[in-house]
Amino acid sequence: MEETLLHGISMKSAILLVIFLVSGMILCGCLSVSEAPVKTVRVAYQPTTTNGPLYIAQEEGYFARQGITVEFVKTQNPAAALPLLVSGEVAVSTGPMKIGLLNALIKGEHVRIVADKGRVTPGSCIAYALMVRQDLFDSGIVTKVSDLKGRKIAVRDSDYDLYQALALGNLSPDDIEAVDMEFASIVPAFSNGAIDAALVAEPYITLAGNNRAAVVLVPAQDFLSGWPFPLYYGPAILDKDPELGRRFMVAYLQGVEQYNEGKTERNLNIMANYTHLDRELLNQTCWYYVEPDGYIPPQSVREFADWMYANKRISQNVRDDQLLDMSYATYANGIVQNKTENADRRNETT
Repeated sequence: MEETLLHGISMKSAILLVIFLVSGMILCGCLSVSEAPVKTVRVAYQPTTTNGPLYIAQEEGYFARQGITVEFVKTQNPAAALPLLVSGEVAVSTGPMKIGLLNALIKGEHVRIVADKGRVTPGSCIAYALMVRQDLFDSGIVTKVSDLKGRKIAVRDSDYDLYQALALGNLSPDDIEAVDMEFASIVPAFSNGAIDAALVAEPYITLAGNNRAAVVLVPAQDFLSGWPFPLYYGPAILDKDPELGRRFMVAYLQGVEQYNEGKTERNLNIMANYTHLDRELLNQTCWYYVEPDGYIPPQSVREFADWMYANKRISQNVRDDQLLDMSYATYANGIVQNKTENADRRNETT
């Protein structure tokens, strides 16, 4: 009787131990996709180079190894992705911070910035800039920001960006004529003289330069230093499945690591497949550097929110903890670092 009881206790302990170990292995990504529960994560995106780490994580199987099937949902722009994120129709989205994000947070929507996906970095190549029409620059009519007074400047939902750029010439948005325009329309608008200047992102900076349609007047490093292009989670992860968010982040940071290797043949092939851009053009364009640990310093996010509130663009300010949740990146860094250290030890013994 006593032996049977002890045997029963040991069996229960063994079962609990197995469950604990398997759960831990699933979380750390040690199990293969066939052993971990496979879940679908819908990601809102635009086919730009800034989403490179996501493309790479998908193509190299990093998501699959975490038991994740990614479904990319194309949207016209980041602003169009926000309602999908808030409603839970997508779990993840990307893009620069805009006023819509702050208004959603003020309303109590559960959306958070969870990782870096590119940043305006001092000393790096130019991936975002204020450009001026080539003929205006060559003739000496516009060679500095203050020369833009009274000129037509194309922007896309860029109050904050425009304000910071114009401030370099002691101008305000009231001193110019802002024209709302998609990036894809900017190069033709430069060529036909419809606009004088524009806030432009890659690959359109390179296209405008190659066509001699426009020249960089001021790089974003001079007016938006540290400006992030974040990765966002919505309630589909934050409220319903945080563990899935941790697994997603592990795969994402593995994609970041490979992305930061630069324009390798493999990376170029993947980027060309998702962006549908010519490989030669991709090789010429500037790719944003992404922080390997995914961390976003609160300062750049804080400055944006404070400016929006001070300039009465939002009715109330938001706290840092309403904007940022770096816990997913912190968790994933521990997993990725352990994998790297284990791989290094294996290499040392072979």
